[in-house]
Amino acid sequence: MKNNIFIKIIKELIPLFLALVVFIFIKNEWLIALGVLVLLLITFKIRYYKNEYKIFIFGIIIGFIFEVSGDYIYKLQYWESASLFGVPVWLPLLWGYGFIFIRRIGNILLNKDN
Repeated sequence: MKNNIFIKIIKELIPLFLALVVFIFIKNEWLIALGVLVLLLITFKIRYYKNEYKIFIFGIIIGFIFEVSGDYIYKLQYWESASLFGVPVWLPLLWGYGFIFIRRIGNILLNKDN
């Protein structure tokens, strides 16, 4: 049983690790954004839960708010190449993907995955 959960989690981690490897080699923020979208589409093609796109959109909005507030209000970080109000275009998309990822891992751990 626990081994099965471990395997499911590893399967969910594979796209995230692939994205991190790609980020090492690609330095253009628009190509990274395209890569995140392609990764998400592949993930959704393999397995899609009903209305999961809503979680993705919510994650984009929340991530954008957090990043902009961190940049403008608190001056916590600075992005050298950022064309979306001081935030790289790919970052809110990655937040949205992160929301999908966290939900799926949570469902696996709670035995609620389909």
